Formats: sequence, C-alpha cells, structure tokens
Amino acid sequence: MARVPLTLGVCALALGLAATGCTTSGDETGGKDGGKKVKVSIATSSDPTSLDPQLGTVAADFVFARMLDDQLVRRDDKGKIIPGLASRWKADAKSAEFTLRPDAKYTDGTKVTASGVAKVLTRFADPATKSTAASQVFGPGAKVTATGDDATGTVSVKLDKPWSDLLYGLALPQAGIVCPAALDKPELLKSGKKGAGTGAYYIESAEPGARYTLSAVKGYTGWATYKNMPEGTVPDVVEMPVIQSEATMANNLAAGTLDYAAFTGPDVARFVKNDKFTITPAPIVRMMVVFNERKGHPGADAKVREAVAQTLDRKAFNRAVTRGSGTLMSSITDASVPCANKDESLLAKPDPAAAKDVLKGMKIKLVGTNAVASGSGNEYVQAVLKAAGAEVSLRNADSATWGNDVISNKGDWDITVLPNLNLTNLLTTPASLFAGPGPADGGRNFPGTHNKDFEQGFGAAMATTDQSAKCAAWDKAQKALLTGFDVVPMATVNLNYTTAARISIAAPDGLLAPETVRVVAP
Repeated sequence: MARVPLTLGVCALALGLAATGCTTSGDETGGKDGGKKVKVSIATSSDPTSLDPQLGTVAADFVFARMLDDQLVRRDDKGKIIPGLASRWKADAKSAEFTLRPDAKYTDGTKVTASGVAKVLTRFADPATKSTAASQVFGPGAKVTATGDDATGTVSVKLDKPWSDLLYGLALPQAGIVCPAALDKPELLKSGKKGAGTGAYYIESAEPGARYTLSAVKGYTGWATYKNMPEGTVPDVVEMPVIQSEATMANNLAAGTLDYAAFTGPDVARFVKNDKFTITPAPIVRMMVVFNERKGHPGADAKVREAVAQTLDRKAFNRAVTRGSGTLMSSITDASVPCANKDESLLAKPDPAAAKDVLKGMKIKLVGTNAVASGSGNEYVQAVLKAAGAEVSLRNADSATWGNDVISNKGDWDITVLPNLNLTNLLTTPASLFAGPGPADGGRNFPGTHNKDFEQGFGAAMATTDQSAKCAAWDKAQKALLTGFDVVPMATVNLNYTTAARISIAAPDGLLAPETVRVVAP
C-alpha cells in the first residue's frame, strides 16, 4: 500500500418527467463535529488540459478525473472489474448492461438516474464531442447506443462492432460520469465545481499555474473496495499546487509543506531509507518514439522512420532517462502485459552509419514533455539524430502544452518521445493510439498512422474473448507496427509515488487511486 492524497467530486440530477438539476446548494463538508478541517497537499506537475473527463489527454487530466468523477466500474488490486456507480453488470464483446447502485448520488444529493448516465455516455461517444478517449473505451470509429431505464436503474450500452475490452474502457478515468445538466453548462463542466461531477470531491477554487483547492462532498458513499484499502480520515480539503520541477517538489516534500509527489528522476533518492516517507515504484510509464506520419512530415516515409530507429539504442536511452533502472521494451508496452511481443528480432538494430545516408541534412522538429525525468529522453533522441546528421530543433514542453500540440495534434511536430500511461495494463490502450481517426475527428490516432495489417490484427484481437485467439491476433498486429517502424519501443520509467508518513493511499494494480487518500496521523 502506498501513501498519498487525492479525491473526487459529486453532483445532482433528475431526469424523465422531472427537470434535470445539478444544483450548487447544500452543506459544505467540514471537520468532524464542526472541528478544524483536515487538509492534505499533493503536487501536480501541470495544470489539467481539461476538467471534463471525456476530453482529458495527459496525466494531470486523469488524476483530476479520478478525484472529481466516478466511473460505472473500477479495477481492483488484481485488475479485476469491481463496482463503481454500478453495483452489478453483464457484458460481452458488443454490449454491456449496468445496474446502478441505489445510493449513487450527485453533489447536491440527488439520486443518479440511468437516463442521465445514458445521456453522458451518448455525448462521450458522439464524434462531435471530439473525445480522443472514446475510441479507447468503445473502439475506433464505433457507433454507440446508450439507453437508460429509470424504473429499473439499468444502463445499456451497445456497439455496432465488437470491442472486447469495453468493461476495462469504462473503468478508465476518462469514462467518468459527469452531471448531465452540466453538459448544457460548459463553464460549470470546465470548472469542476460543485454540481459538475459524481465523485467524492469538487473544486472549490482554481488558480491555474499555481494551485487547485478541492473540497470533500458530505455524505459520499461510493468508495472502492480494494483489498489493500487505506485506513484513516478522509481529508476535508485537498490542496494541489502546480509544481513542474521535481527538485522543487522534493524540497517542499522534505520541508513538510507537501504530503505527496511523484518522481521519475533522481530526486526520489532523497527519500530512500527515510522512515518519514513511503516510496511505491510503479513502472506504468512506457516510453517509445513516435512519428507524425502525415503528408509533408519526414515520418510519412518508412525509410526515414527506419533510419531514426537505427540511431536509437534502448540501453543508452534507459541509462539517460532512468540511470538503467527501467525495463527495456520490445513492443508498445512492456512484457508484463498479456500478449505483449517478446521477439526482439522485430526491432531495428542500432546502425548510426546506415542512418546517416538518410538523415543527413534533414530538418526534424522534436517536441516532447519535460514531465518525465525533466525531458532527458527527448535530449537523448535529439543528440543521436544530430550525430546522424539531422538538423533537430527540440522543444521540451510542459505536459499540458505537449498534450495540446502533440496528443491533440494542434502543433507542428515531426517526432515525439511518448510517455504512455497504460491505465488498463492491456495492449488496447497504446494500440488505440495508432488506429482509427485522429484527434480532429474524435479519435486517438495522433500520429496519423495507417497500417492496414496492424489494424486488421487489432480488430481481430478485439473481436474475441478467447485469450489464445486474442494473443494470436495481437502478435500479427504488433509485428506489423514494429516492422513498419511506426513506433520504436524504448524502456519503462518508474513513477515513484512518494508520500509523507501522515498520508496513506491505494495504488491498485500499480495505478494510483487518488480518491482513496486517508490521513493516518495528525
């Protein structure tokens, strides 16, 4: 069990013959018996790009989504699907039916209705919403029908083509259920304030670039049931200062002005063998080099992609980013994920001399995030490409800017070092980044990849629930992606959850569950 602080947010709704409402009235949560409020402070490395969970693209978005909104289902310590807003469910590759918990409520205490949830899911799946997560949850280009029966409290989801990971997709933070009335109030939805979500916390105040203050929802009952659930007091207030520098995070943590931070770089060493802190490493950041394959960019040419792959050495990259502590990857995720490729013969062998013939004099725009080890992986890629004769401009951007420019494909970029947060620990999550429509059309395919053999294997994997058949299909898909040099696998990076002794938090299946934060000591 790890230690830390985070939380969620709640709202109200009544549909059908009654009016839809998510009011902002009701009691504020305070300390027990009117006493002093219990507060914790946790760091976020960037502002969220959106507080609408369906539009989230970067790590900060996912953290806030877990705090502000509940999902229909969750994943437990072993990766098993467990209750969220739904108490029970049944599903196959093309449909799912959920029965809502009778005590599920929105922020103002109004009961959650099935028709309201269906409205939110319909909007989520609508291409007009332009949610890059929709294809990850429902499948690329899927047509989704969501209906709700308020009399029985059941929500039905039907797909026009199979997507065998539907349940896992609906457990993602991007599938958080917001208040349906907030869909008609864009400013409320964007604010995360009381009346916007369905979790345990809501945003009391926000100072972008500085801090966010979250307040607990009084009477919240939707806690998860993990095996290793933290004990202690639910904090009334969670302060989230925005701190880009891991060195600054470490200073504040050591000074006692911060209760939690996550480190990817060497600053975590300050808290090793210190009984005042708990460090829980999780290798959930999977690093890979990805190309913009659209016309007019160098990556549109497979020979260029192969040449770039020939400049890269996974071991050298691992040393540069993790000092050798990461695990080398041979696919779009690491070998711990079911069906992941382990055949390293599919990877390009480092050959800088051969790469020079293709890359000499080529202008390349490398855009990466500085959120992982201060961008050292980006600097490594720039150095080896320059050594091969390319003219490489590097922009080390903060996570929010990188997410907007690269993941949402709104900026000018040729290559990026992708730190993929595989929140499902399945191949589906990274694979959906390379198939289907791009961000402008509501998809996740930010590189503009068009690999028919990969798409066929991907589709076959998602059409079956038989594990042997699924792995066979995944083998075909991964081989096509790797031999087409659409992606160059590098190494995993540990995200070191580091928390003060007064805080406890769960990290089921290696993934931080911020809404479980508890204060275990004054």
